[in-house]
Amino acid sequence: MISISEKRPLKGSSLVALPLDYVALDIETTGLSPTFDEIIELSAVRVRGGKPVAEYTRLVKPSAPLDPYVSELTGITDEMLESAAPIAAELPAFFDFVAADVIVGHSVAYDVNFLYDSAERCGLSVPTNDYVDTLRLSRRLYADLPDHKLATVAQYLGVNQMPEHRGLADALAAAQCLEAMRQHIENDGVDLAALFKSHSGKSGSRLDLAALVAEGEPDETSPLFGKVCVFTGALDGMTRAEAAQAVVNIGGSVGNGVTKKTDFLVVGSTDYCASVKGGKTGKLKKAEDLQKKGASLAIIDEGAFYDMLGE
Repeated sequence: MISISEKRPLKGSSLVALPLDYVALDIETTGLSPTFDEIIELSAVRVRGGKPVAEYTRLVKPSAPLDPYVSELTGITDEMLESAAPIAAELPAFFDFVAADVIVGHSVAYDVNFLYDSAERCGLSVPTNDYVDTLRLSRRLYADLPDHKLATVAQYLGVNQMPEHRGLADALAAAQCLEAMRQHIENDGVDLAALFKSHSGKSGSRLDLAALVAEGEPDETSPLFGKVCVFTGALDGMTRAEAAQAVVNIGGSVGNGVTKKTDFLVVGSTDYCASVKGGKTGKLKKAEDLQKKGASLAIIDEGAFYDMLGE
């Protein structure tokens, strides 16, 4: 098992920034895992000076029929994909469109991971672009929102383009959200750097599990309901305590260490984690050892965690 931290050594950095020139993007996929699932739609919007100037969108044919849930969620059907080209044929043109721009998107590390892994499988140069996550910004700027789904943030900010679980609509919505955030920050004099510094959420802090009491009703339909989650590394979009509370609210539970009872290990950034040796945290090594012994433990990255969380 290759760890997430080892797997994408050329991946760009998550920025706390409000670029004027960027490419907002969104992809649709057959599932949550960049390792095992496939891209079925590539979409992007080029923005210059805060204004959209060009659009790109293509359907992509996967290697197997779609799960009915994916079709219901996105509106994309097997019939729509029959004449689409495979990912190896579509990625070069998509990467040409994105070029070296900063990437913007909502929970965009998920999209970047899929693009990175797909490029590797196709024998293409992997994307190294830095990226700005509107989910990460929203969690700091609008902490009182009931959730930070793209639709919730877009409605709160009053943008014109509402998300549709389709690539181009969601890329446009993310771009409009970033521009609305920029206006809010400029109008209200928000010190973005100071806001993030005050919520830095260091990776090595141990959770006070006794303090995690569910707020509201659990969601029995969530893939995290009844599951045990453990975190390692620093998350971009929230502190570890916030992530743990979100899991408990859904009806899951959180552990401090990896055991046979762990269902998910969520791996964040380990760039500044002092306990990392050989590119892996102790929790990641333990999880990989348990997997080799047949444990049904899944190692997921931050983007997949947010998707499962419903963020």
